[in-house]
Amino acid sequence: MKLHLMLLAVLLCCVTLPSRAADKPNIVVILVDDMGFSDIGSYGGEISTPNLDALAKNGLRFSNFYNTARCCPTRASLMTGLYSHQAGVGHMTEDRGLPGYSGRLNDKSVTFAEALKPAGYFTAMTGKWHVGQNLGAVPWERGFDRSLNAAAGGFFFQDSPRAKVFLNGVEASSDGVSLPKQWYSTDLWTQYGLRFIDEARAKKQPFLLYLAHNAPHFPLQAPPEDIARWRGKFKAGWDKLRAARYQRQIKMGLIDKRWPLSSRAADVPAWDSLTPQQQERYDHMMAIYAATMERMDKAIGDLVKGLQQRGELENTLILFMSDNGGNAESGVRGKLDGQNPGDAQSDVFVGECWATLNNTPFVRYKHYTDEGGIATPLIAYWPKGIAKARRGQIEAQPGHVIDIMATCLDVAGAAYPKEHKGKAITPLQGTSLRPAFAGKALNRTQPLFWEHEENRAVRDGNWKLVALANKPWRLYDLATDRTEQHDLAGTQPERVKTLVAQWDAWAARSQVLPLGGWRAEQKKGRKGEQAKGKLSQKTRFELKNGDTLERSESPSIAGRGFTITAKINAQKPDGVIVAQGGVAQGYALYLQGGKLVFALRRSNELYKATTTQNIVGAHEITAKVASDSVLSLIVDGTLAATGKAPGPLTTMPVDGLQVGNDTGGLVGAYGADNKFGGTIESVVIEVGP
Repeated sequence: MKLHLMLLAVLLCCVTLPSRAADKPNIVVILVDDMGFSDIGSYGGEISTPNLDALAKNGLRFSNFYNTARCCPTRASLMTGLYSHQAGVGHMTEDRGLPGYSGRLNDKSVTFAEALKPAGYFTAMTGKWHVGQNLGAVPWERGFDRSLNAAAGGFFFQDSPRAKVFLNGVEASSDGVSLPKQWYSTDLWTQYGLRFIDEARAKKQPFLLYLAHNAPHFPLQAPPEDIARWRGKFKAGWDKLRAARYQRQIKMGLIDKRWPLSSRAADVPAWDSLTPQQQERYDHMMAIYAATMERMDKAIGDLVKGLQQRGELENTLILFMSDNGGNAESGVRGKLDGQNPGDAQSDVFVGECWATLNNTPFVRYKHYTDEGGIATPLIAYWPKGIAKARRGQIEAQPGHVIDIMATCLDVAGAAYPKEHKGKAITPLQGTSLRPAFAGKALNRTQPLFWEHEENRAVRDGNWKLVALANKPWRLYDLATDRTEQHDLAGTQPERVKTLVAQWDAWAARSQVLPLGGWRAEQKKGRKGEQAKGKLSQKTRFELKNGDTLERSESPSIAGRGFTITAKINAQKPDGVIVAQGGVAQGYALYLQGGKLVFALRRSNELYKATTTQNIVGAHEITAKVASDSVLSLIVDGTLAATGKAPGPLTTMPVDGLQVGNDTGGLVGAYGADNKFGGTIESVVIEVGP
């Protein structure tokens, strides 16, 4: 009898019991929106992020991790392990009738939810989706068992104008039943994430939670008490704060002291040159940004605490990153619109000045493939899977959001499918980051590549080739110059040639071409912005001095020619007659030094037609963008100047329209004090086909 009991005990010890936690780790992937490389404390920032900093201290920080430079493409790459064009989302969520620019996740890709379900995972997502819900690509049909999502974001509070949330595929109301009567989105995503985790635990399944915060994306909104804590704390200004972040990054070992801090952008003023009123305004903007960041960090702390209380934290891999660099879309002035900036009805952007701080120490911003646009923190936390000796360390091997799928599959023991639902699936592009958790080399066999809005880059080892749209390639040795200050293209032509060939081959096989496909005409039958009624469909606008139009009311000028006819009486040599848009896309008709200027801002580059004669007194002026992108200025019926742009505006400007001044993102090469000096009798804008 004793022998039988002993044998039974031995057998029980050898049997693999159905204990989920002993077999497969849980996975939580956290993506934040429009956060720069240096914003959180563990990457040099002064914003209070104790919960993320604790994850970094007890996990692993990657110092060379990358996104795709923009929201939708990063989400597509992160979820599929493909370059975004291969997944169909080479730009945003408009169908351009090209495989790489279909505006939605295609059926040649699988999400990490679809890949992990066969391995026994319960899959859930909360937060911002933004990979084609408007075109039929929805989380509940792409492998997620549970979801609480916004199609594209653009809100924080339940009474924000664009607030619309879907619970498991059904639009949810804030009725106290499907959703609380009052909520803040950052908290909501975590609350429902934990509810979905409880469902997974009840089913004894490991779980994947994809938590996609819309913080800190515009319009920046936060509870007033959170904003109040940060008022006045940014009055040191971007110059001093940026220098302080840079020094902290060097001390942490995140960056090499050989890399110089990139210079302040030419159009960003020195903080000390601002008036006290201007400094107060900019401080208020950044206080709201900091409040959204602090609240996001608190929500992550709530998630970690919830995992710990449920006994799940020890065997949960948490990955945290941002979808692109800091956002300069609203230009030098930023935006601080609304009666109570930061509330549900307000519209706040930090703008280019603070984006230079967000992206310390790098150059440029969201949209661009320079380091400021594509570098992101990556924090990996996994008590059971990251050795104690590695915790708190910095990992310098380059990584990319295409690696997230491979990492999830690796830790879950899951396989990447060759086909799904009868469709052949594009081979996985990324590599698992798991070897880095143990201090080993990643198995990367190919360079990393980027393309967004014709901004392009390739990184092979420490060599990076990068170019702005329609500009020459630049070459940098990132080992000695990651802040991209010393272009070596002229001294290393053979290396440039090799990297260009690699990029060209990648672009050809990855549905990137034709370059500029993101500007192609939207496919008929698809619900683009105009079809959905988000943009004005008027073709004639009759305006007067002082008129302002919101973006949705302004002329819809993306991809189209247009004509402006203005009757003015100029009494001073400077001032804006009419402007629409900002630092990325737009146009402006203005006087500068007595000369009349018609400027088209296209993908951040400025193209102008300028008269040789001074304009004083009463005149009728016509400014025109023709279908061949020729700019012309006609004064009192006589052609006075011409210019040429590479094409019409590539996308609809973010900022609206103003007559008589430009107080948003500045379109032209003028300062903030740009009110027209004289009278404007009328402005008529006619939009072509």
